[in-house]
Amino acid sequence: MSEKKRDQLIVSKSYKKSNELINAMGKGTALSQKLFAIGMQNITVDKTNNVVATIYGSELRKMFKSTSGSLYEHIEALCDRQIKGATIFDWNLLMKDKENGKIEAHQVVTDASFKDGTLVLRYNNSLTDKIINLQKNYTVLSLSDTLSLKSVYSLRLYEMLKAAYDYKKAIMKETGEQAFEYNLTELKLELGIINSGGSKEIKNELEKDFPDYDRIEVLAEKNGQNKYKEYKIFNRNVLSKAKEELNKKTSLEVDYEPIKSGRRTVGIRFYVNQKNYGTKEITPVINKDEILDELIELLHEDFKVKEIREIAEFSGYDLEKVRSSYEYMKTYGTKIDVPIAFIKECIKNEYYMSKAKPMYPKKNTFNNFVQNKTDDFEELEKLLLEN
Repeated sequence: MSEKKRDQLIVSKSYKKSNELINAMGKGTALSQKLFAIGMQNITVDKTNNVVATIYGSELRKMFKSTSGSLYEHIEALCDRQIKGATIFDWNLLMKDKENGKIEAHQVVTDASFKDGTLVLRYNNSLTDKIINLQKNYTVLSLSDTLSLKSVYSLRLYEMLKAAYDYKKAIMKETGEQAFEYNLTELKLELGIINSGGSKEIKNELEKDFPDYDRIEVLAEKNGQNKYKEYKIFNRNVLSKAKEELNKKTSLEVDYEPIKSGRRTVGIRFYVNQKNYGTKEITPVINKDEILDELIELLHEDFKVKEIREIAEFSGYDLEKVRSSYEYMKTYGTKIDVPIAFIKECIKNEYYMSKAKPMYPKKNTFNNFVQNKTDDFEELEKLLLEN
């Protein structure tokens, strides 16, 4: 099967994201955030030091919730600025470097191509060291949590609060519920509701060590980009909806309250905790279709699809058990006449777990059988395995 036609499933269930990217001011779309998360599963760096992410059709269909038909229209809307709506190229970051006294503005995605059902994204090479080879100052985010969220504000809050919570947990050694405070305008900047928007005045204000956020609010309103000026509207359309979605779909428990100066709301205090499932073991929900797709990709060279389904059912859709048994089978030192019987016995008895119980037949055992065309090879294989 050619690489171009291959549907690659997500193997990892999490991804790393630089805290610098997470906490950068700027705007983006929910789709751009989700594509970044999926793309981190299969990335390379090209000759110009750009991170290149390859996203296959199977993952695009999951994201767009499209089970049939062409992906072209989805991708066209995602990339074409002439079509009404935000595109992946509208993901822009404003990054403050206080130590070096500078501020940087970056368009995150610079190029995109779609061919043979595969989307390839190229990211700004100024951000390469903030995307790959992360050794510190990063947060591990749940891929399933990210893909479940619909609102871009929910996505941004999930990343910000997860990063803040994990930092306190790892660095400050603090556990349980934590509180995090944001100036109201600063929060709008990080959520992308307000951005510099080509305003030199806003950019200059943000470059200061202590920006005048009240002035930024006025400048943003002048530029027509502060659509949630009143707190009650911001609370109803952004915070309340994001809280509901985060609590319903992610591993975080989130609550918040306004910080007031007199009658005026000047900030937000978030209360964040990880959901406590107690000591009871949580039984994961098995997505049989996804596991079957991955098993087909793994086993198709040696087994028919019908046989792969049989193997999946036999293993209880235990991907790792099948993978380990298959790896054992591939390194087996004797010719295998009935592979499906072999791999099922290996799954059943977990021979791959212990070198003390190899599946090699005893010496001369094979010669005790009379070979003819009517031999039941499946039964023969079982007999060999039992010896």
